[in-house]
Amino acid sequence: MSVRLLAVPALVALGFVPLAAQRPLNLDFGRSAVADSTMPWGWSLGWSAFAAGPAARYALDAATRLEGRRSLRIVAADTAAEAPARALAIQIPAGFARGRELVLTGWIKTEGLNGRAVIQLEEWLDRQVGAADSAAVRGVGGSTDWTRHELRIRIPRQSAAHSVYLAVAVQGRGTAWFGPMTLALDGRPITAIPSAIPPLTTAERAALARRSTPLVTVIPSPEADGPDLRRIGDLIGSARVVGLGESTHGTREFFQLKHRILQHLVKRRGFSVFALEANQLAIERTNRYVAGGAGTAADAMRAMFAVWNTEEMRALVEWVREHNRSNPGAPVRFVGYDMQDQRLPADTLLAFVRRVDPGFLARVESATSEYRAQPSWATPQIPDSVRARWRDQAARLSADVAARRAGWLARARSPADSLAAEWAAQSANLFRQAALLNASLNSPDRDSLMAANLDWALRTLVPGQRAVVWAHDVHVSHGGDRQRSFNAGAQMGAHVKRTFGHDYRAFSLLTFRGEYTGTRSLSDFTMITARATDGPEGSMEALLHAQARPPGAIGFVVDLRSDSGDPRDHWLWTARPIRHIGYAAYDYGFDLSAVFPLEFDGILFVDRSEASRPLR
Repeated sequence: MSVRLLAVPALVALGFVPLAAQRPLNLDFGRSAVADSTMPWGWSLGWSAFAAGPAARYALDAATRLEGRRSLRIVAADTAAEAPARALAIQIPAGFARGRELVLTGWIKTEGLNGRAVIQLEEWLDRQVGAADSAAVRGVGGSTDWTRHELRIRIPRQSAAHSVYLAVAVQGRGTAWFGPMTLALDGRPITAIPSAIPPLTTAERAALARRSTPLVTVIPSPEADGPDLRRIGDLIGSARVVGLGESTHGTREFFQLKHRILQHLVKRRGFSVFALEANQLAIERTNRYVAGGAGTAADAMRAMFAVWNTEEMRALVEWVREHNRSNPGAPVRFVGYDMQDQRLPADTLLAFVRRVDPGFLARVESATSEYRAQPSWATPQIPDSVRARWRDQAARLSADVAARRAGWLARARSPADSLAAEWAAQSANLFRQAALLNASLNSPDRDSLMAANLDWALRTLVPGQRAVVWAHDVHVSHGGDRQRSFNAGAQMGAHVKRTFGHDYRAFSLLTFRGEYTGTRSLSDFTMITARATDGPEGSMEALLHAQARPPGAIGFVVDLRSDSGDPRDHWLWTARPIRHIGYAAYDYGFDLSAVFPLEFDGILFVDRSEASRPLR
């Protein structure tokens, strides 16, 4: 997942199913964020993380407050009147509010304000705002005492809204304090999103127990076997592609369990491809290492996103290298399928063209130079028109390269030459994809592109081989349902499912309680250890936590195979909140819901977990 892009709060359809668990709102700013004790729990920077110009400073303030323990203080340094607002926001699924009235009450105090301090309450649809209300205090270098503001919206019962958005912001220069806020639903104050998922009946709890096999360990072993692994093998059957998800990118036990499963699938079931949510060209460096290349595992792993640079992943990489050394006739190959990189694809294409087709070099340089020079593939601070121009240039170049591919292949004198030509064409495609995603900043676009790259790798690099695919739960999930699936059904797994049908299996990896590794925020990429919120009421995590486990078991392998038309399984097809934490740490993390049998063939559940251990 972007690993960063998916965390960008945008007016994008993220596939929210109406959430019915109790999500605390922290409108009185009494609780601190898991990643920063000076920030309020549950509030995020939103688009402020990408705003140009001097940044604002945010802090909980115990000295200046109206009532309660603290207020929220925002100090903005922008001097231009048109400078973007600096905001903290809460984005919550809108299902609880459809057909109802929301009233948000809050307080504002200002000092030396040149601009305005704002409170917002909005209904968010796909790329547009529905019902909205806002209140502002304006100033020209002056100060104001605490003033009360009341915002009111009604969300239509048939609204296509995916979120309710609450924000406090300062635009211009100066300081504003925001006091305790209250949210009322049809006149009734609420401090958490109301819960509406019914508890399981005795018969339903028994049905869940019948579907569950105790998970004994996550630790990889030389034998790579056991009753729990055999159960996983039964769920996989003869499938060619297996998606192993994860509800956080930084859970130690998820890394270890995937390592254990990979060993089992390689040794017992003939799998030979390990596909990772990593940039496609960059991961070739890791593959060279596991194939016996020089260097160290740590060096080879720098090609991966930082979240994968852990002790647990190093153990997996070293195991694959040793397996390949001991089994030269049946090696395991690493492949990547992400496209969050514009530089290496441009450099790869340029190097190939200089060597094979120098007359085409000026065309490639002209089309790649400006975007390639950017410090990152994602440039939300650059005007839309510029990003659109880069996208169009990259698309035309990719089409031109595709037209020349046949000629390059015809002139190839060896399999290595042919593979280099294929990589050159794919490099142009990867450059196009990065530019496209940079122009849209739309998460479903990335999923479709990752699926296309995975398909290219399986057809071109490892035809006919069986593959394990490592990614976030959202990416590997089956999807396909515009109303009930993540990303309105457009996730990567939906594309893979259409290609492979029953030859694709997907698993969700869940934990009820523990810690995980993530970045401090969307703008501060310092890796930290964060506490995971316990699985809330109605979540699958909470149901499995409450289920009795035999001595020695640390969790369960859950069989989700079910007929949606079977009335006995209605409880299983109920949308339930699912943890969704990617690159950055999140205070809550249960803002998405899943209809589990629709998205996954099974669940791998670890009751308590630890944070992954980054390499030092």
